[in-house]
Amino acid sequence: MNDNTSLGTAMDPALESAQATPKRSGTTLLIGIVAVVGVLLLVVFYYGVLNPPSQRVGSGAAPPVVFTTYDGERIDIADYRGTPIVINFWASWCNPCRDEQPILEAAWRRHKGEVLFIGLSYLDQEKNARAYMEEFDVTYPNGPDMGSRIYTAYHVQGVPETFFIDANGNVQGFHVGPISAEELERRIQELKKTAAQ
Repeated sequence: MNDNTSLGTAMDPALESAQATPKRSGTTLLIGIVAVVGVLLLVVFYYGVLNPPSQRVGSGAAPPVVFTTYDGERIDIADYRGTPIVINFWASWCNPCRDEQPILEAAWRRHKGEVLFIGLSYLDQEKNARAYMEEFDVTYPNGPDMGSRIYTAYHVQGVPETFFIDANGNVQGFHVGPISAEELERRIQELKKTAAQ
């Protein structure tokens, strides 16, 4: 009998490594599964308990919006009573936001003076937000939602999300996801009717 096959002999290092690898990859897989399940539970808890859809702001008086733009201007929507307002929550890291940004800017330029557009960047670094605004030549008031106060007050579920405030300061609805030019125009025309009343 060969001594290498006896119970007390050392194993070949390559064989030892090969036998240890499945154990490590199994542990890694288990940790990965636990992490994914944990994240999913947090998301469900956040959206289902802390921010349920029934609390979404879709009508009634608009929650306060007070912020300082990236240009240093203080904006308070209470100062714009009588003017319809479009509020867009966005982020420079959000690809769907990039898709809708030219649509928002074009609508702002068409309706400037009749409708106020406001952009609120969410969980963004200022340098990235400014670069985004420069890339898309954004000219309507934009600023950070410091501490996500406004995001939370409106029960926003993600970015992009757009809210429509009538001339009386009431929320007329919201749009989740990137908005089309047609939908945005339709919503703006509805808002403008409230300004004429």
